[in-house]
Amino acid sequence: MAKINPLSGQQRLRQLAKTQLGTVLRTENDDNQAAEADATPFSDKHQQLAARSGAAVSHSGLTLAQRAERRLQMQTERQQLNLERIMQLAQDYCPEHVSAQDVDPDWFQQYCELVLDVSNGNMQQLWAKILAGEIASPGKFSLKTLHSLKRMSYKEAIALQQAANLSCRSRQDPSARIYFGYFRRPSLWQWLTGRSRAVLNLSQFGLSYPQILSLIDIGLLHSAEIESGELSAGHSLNWQYQQQVITGKVRKNVVLQYYKYTASGAELLPLLSIQPNIAYLQAVKQLLTDVVDFNL
Repeated sequence: MAKINPLSGQQRLRQLAKTQLGTVLRTENDDNQAAEADATPFSDKHQQLAARSGAAVSHSGLTLAQRAERRLQMQTERQQLNLERIMQLAQDYCPEHVSAQDVDPDWFQQYCELVLDVSNGNMQQLWAKILAGEIASPGKFSLKTLHSLKRMSYKEAIALQQAANLSCRSRQDPSARIYFGYFRRPSLWQWLTGRSRAVLNLSQFGLSYPQILSLIDIGLLHSAEIESGELSAGHSLNWQYQQQVITGKVRKNVVLQYYKYTASGAELLPLLSIQPNIAYLQAVKQLLTDVVDFNL
């Protein structure tokens, strides 16, 4: 009996494109697009956008029905180009070894519908990574996550990247979170002798409050600030911040505050190229210096 070799990630992607879309993918990426032109006068920009929309200022003698037909044809061609570019880009992220399970056809159909109007190159890269990840491990990305991503603009993608740079995990709960403050249960002695709460301004480290609100709005962060529950004196902390392990012991009973990702946000985080923010890490340690003893 002949041995059947498993398909590689790229082979499975090309098979998916051919059987489901009728598209044959090349094995190499398209040539780099030409650099964007220098700034042009407003009237030229207006005419360029009008032409791209299929509603050119000059009607060229066409009837209204013909102009509408041309606009729909241009839109269809643009959407097909977007889809094919993303399928092509996905080849760069496909691993050699993937699951033997096929991608759910209903999932793939909705995926294709959602990417039709994605023209931004950076967003196309993100969608391509999702497809490659789903081919490698079907069921990895939920439809809810796809719809959250569809709502995301490039500006919000930058906000997610900034949030990811500040995210860490704990051994007790592996879900990513962004620590920003603490408070202690009020007592008369604390009121008279020392502070009972402290908050970090995350905008100093690239994540502004409007960005946080936008991530909440598209369903990537929970809408409410999360509290850890009171950690008693002697409680051990074990955090993973990027490649660093941070350990320490709680010195005084304290409640930590943080932002937590939703399930959709957590699914998208591994797709990002995370850059550690050492200034943020030092600021968190300094913030907690009155209530936590960190190990060097």
